[in-house]
Amino acid sequence: MFDQVFENLQKATESSVKMQQEMFQKWVEAFPTANPPLQNSTDALAAFRKQWEQASVEILKRQKELVDQNYEAGLKSLEEVFNVAEAKSPQEYQKKVTELYRKSFDSLRQLTESQLNEFKVAAEKWSELATAKTTA
Repeated sequence: MFDQVFENLQKATESSVKMQQEMFQKWVEAFPTANPPLQNSTDALAAFRKQWEQASVEILKRQKELVDQNYEAGLKSLEEVFNVAEAKSPQEYQKKVTELYRKSFDSLRQLTESQLNEFKVAAEKWSELATAKTTA
């Protein structure tokens, strides 16, 4: 039974990652391929590079927080899986398994929403930087 739970969780996570990759690919394809003329000013290029660096570092920090939250949720789930085996009656076992399923799927939903929100924030930042660079 636990193998099936973990297999379903793995499939859901893989499909979530695949969906994010496809969204990112579609987003990148939306940008025009023609490169805008670059300014001759090294100061403007240095400022753009600095903004890009800051945005990238901020995004990576948030991704690290999401990974930490995901590992924490995984550890809690493992603890709860082992607690299911301590059920004294079939009714208690059913209750614990049902609660475990609910918590697992809620955790997966929250993780997916967080990842999509982070992707949205990153796309907005990259879009702002790209727009600022092309208008400069």
